[in-house]
Amino acid sequence: MRIPFLAFLLLLLSPAIRAAVLAIDYGAEFTKLSLVKPGVPFDVVLDRDSKRKIHSVVGWKRDDRVFGAEGKMAAARFPNTHFPYGKPLLGRTEPPALPVYPSPPQHVNGTLLFPHPSPPSHLDPHPHNHDEVWTPSALVAHQLSYFRGLAEELASPGAKPEPISQVIVTVPPWWNVYQRRAYRDALELQGLTCLAMIGEGTGVALNYGMTRSFPTYNPETGEGQKEYHIIYDSGAMQTTASVMAFYQTSVYPTPKSKTPINTTHIELVGTGWEEIGGVALDLTVQEILAADFEARSGKKGVREDKRAMAKLQREANRVKHILSANQESNVAVSDRVVDRRCRLPLPPLPHRPRIRLVRRRVPLLLADPLRVVRRGHLARRHHLVDPLRGNTRVPFVQAAIRDALGGRDIIAQNVNADEGAVLGAAYYGAALSRQFKMKSIEVSETSVWEFTLGTDEVIFPKGTRMGTKKALVLPAEDQTIEFYQAGQPALSVQIIDVATSMSNFTAPSPAINVTVRLDPRGHLSIANAVLVSNTTDSASSGVAGALKGLFGKKDKEDVKDDAGVDAETDSEEATSEASSSSKTQKVAVRFRERQLGVKHMTGEEKRTTLARLTSIAAYEAAKTAREEARNQLEGYLYRLSGLLDSETENRALLEFSIKAEQDALSKLLKDTFEWLSDHAEKADEKTLRAKREALESLETPIITRFTESRTRPKAVEAFQQAMFAARSFLVEATQNNTLAKEAQANATPEKPVAPPKYTDAELEDVKTRMKELEVWMDGLMTEQVKLDGDNTKDPVIFTKDLDEKGKALQMMVLRLANKKSPRIPKAKTASKATSSTTSPTAEPTDPTQETEQEPFFPTPDDEPVETTRRARRARPSDEL
Repeated sequence: MRIPFLAFLLLLLSPAIRAAVLAIDYGAEFTKLSLVKPGVPFDVVLDRDSKRKIHSVVGWKRDDRVFGAEGKMAAARFPNTHFPYGKPLLGRTEPPALPVYPSPPQHVNGTLLFPHPSPPSHLDPHPHNHDEVWTPSALVAHQLSYFRGLAEELASPGAKPEPISQVIVTVPPWWNVYQRRAYRDALELQGLTCLAMIGEGTGVALNYGMTRSFPTYNPETGEGQKEYHIIYDSGAMQTTASVMAFYQTSVYPTPKSKTPINTTHIELVGTGWEEIGGVALDLTVQEILAADFEARSGKKGVREDKRAMAKLQREANRVKHILSANQESNVAVSDRVVDRRCRLPLPPLPHRPRIRLVRRRVPLLLADPLRVVRRGHLARRHHLVDPLRGNTRVPFVQAAIRDALGGRDIIAQNVNADEGAVLGAAYYGAALSRQFKMKSIEVSETSVWEFTLGTDEVIFPKGTRMGTKKALVLPAEDQTIEFYQAGQPALSVQIIDVATSMSNFTAPSPAINVTVRLDPRGHLSIANAVLVSNTTDSASSGVAGALKGLFGKKDKEDVKDDAGVDAETDSEEATSEASSSSKTQKVAVRFRERQLGVKHMTGEEKRTTLARLTSIAAYEAAKTAREEARNQLEGYLYRLSGLLDSETENRALLEFSIKAEQDALSKLLKDTFEWLSDHAEKADEKTLRAKREALESLETPIITRFTESRTRPKAVEAFQQAMFAARSFLVEATQNNTLAKEAQANATPEKPVAPPKYTDAELEDVKTRMKELEVWMDGLMTEQVKLDGDNTKDPVIFTKDLDEKGKALQMMVLRLANKKSPRIPKAKTASKATSSTTSPTAEPTDPTQETEQEPFFPTPDDEPVETTRRARRARPSDEL
């Protein structure tokens, strides 16, 4: 698939992406996220603990769902409701043979189901059997909701989160259709649209190739060379080695083009994998720790204690990195199975028998990718090993890689082992917008599995490029066909109602053309099914064919008509048209698809799971709102308590209230504190907000007095300035109208003048409005003056009213001031000759005619001055 590629600065500055796209590199143990959206810094999304990688786990602390580091830490206290390592279970019927699940799933009716002891009370519908609650896809969907929440908070800091509905995900390139389908189910449960599902190694390659140049190679002639890299991805539960080829082409789009288009090509050449990773090492070290602890301390029962084993697992992960390169490390073990802290010295890990077994599997893993490289005679050409995931940082793993490569130290040190895949996926998501001027990159991913029709006919062999289509010709009859992946059933297609389609089909030899597609996400599907003609010589059939041979075959020279036209040519053209018509006729055929193999989530299971996820989301939203209301109430209580303190520096609440108001506020404040201490954990959002509103109802009148005392003087001054400006405008406009009327009365048809700019009604409206405001202002100000000096009385005139009325008067005057002056009527001429010599654009002017004047609106700092012609032209749009 060919994609344009986005430069880094353009990604930050361009507004072309209209919707946010979230890139997800979901790992068995850790997940990395990156958001693509204008205005958001392009980087990895942090979790709520500001960590750049997020634990891939969901758990419950009683009724509360926990994720990330909090979910990992909760395993020690709540091991039975701790669900790690969901990724390895997607699309599988048996869990890995590793004791990593505190509550192992059970195989029920073709799928895996996790138990949930004591499920939350708000879960709806509530499970009847607590041993069969969550599928692996559902557990992944839980985590996806947390990931999306982190990205939405980043996209809208301090504002209401904007929903994210589009994602780019990375997956192991060797995942089969069952695993990809299960991941897609998890995304659909959260309402997420998967724009692309790319290989993890491809994501790293995109990140690596973004700013680099590569050798030139011509795929048509084979001239040039490619640069090869092995993406060595050693994660928690699996290790993958992908061979990626990089090269560059330079093509002129047209023969007249002067500038070539340079395209960077990234191709997946080969893949090898083993289901072994960092967790296997952790468990090996954990077992060593448990055995050494029991042997040296004399305590038994460590392996039966889930909490103790959870703590040992965390300690095993820590010392794994130390002992893989160091001679000795101390391990601190503390748990309820012992009454003291034990420090146990341990020897280097590479010398342990189980660790040596793990190390021997690294060369076997690299054997297939290296064989691909050598098969292309590339052993001496430049290639690097690009590490990915945290397990590649373990020293003895790096040593095993070097041994497998013949001792050569070609491990790249400039590749981001943790974030390369997610950043590459984010760049890919930005490129899908197709609205940027970007670097051109062509990515080619291939299938590592073979797809067959039935069990024999290969339709997509290994190495088939993703996105390939293939047409199959089948008999025109109702039938069912099945497709297999690596010998395992994958898809069943039932062709139905062929007879109905045949009634609309008139071409000879009907057959069903089924187009099978291996889409870029690795899913096998049917693109379409149509009835077509299966004949190879349609000219020999039908009406045209029958007419053609009625009188036998003749030479072209013998079939000339009187006008010299070649009759054979006409016949051939007619036959060609008939043949084309019969060959191109297509009638759609109905078909049904059914997924085979590992059971995926049915519609009913999706609806039930979605309802439960929705109930959890509603509970968490209500809880978040309740906690926010509680925090706001607590903060308000402490702030109010400080303002009522007699020694506070802010005296507003005390100086603008009477003793009775202070006493009432203090009493309600005390009662609310006591109520909150008893009901803080159970009170709902509505009650918490009502408590705050009750206090605010007593405080608001006092705050209003204080606020008005500060803002009212300036508002009164602005209002008076507006009245003065309106009065000045009215005086000048009246004078101009009078002069215009006099000039109009004295004008002649040969020398007409413009009518007055304003009508009498418009000026009368301004006059009436000013009079109303004067009466309103004088009445209120008389009462307000009586209250000056007494801060405990409520104001009579308010800043808001002054501003609203002053701005309304200002807009009324400005509309008149900006009114266009009327045009001078056209002069009447005495004769045609005079009329013909008069310029059509020239109009006589009257010396008594006033030019358009604009009113003067003084600023609050201006003193009233005599209105002059110069002043009247100054700043008509200043605010009053």
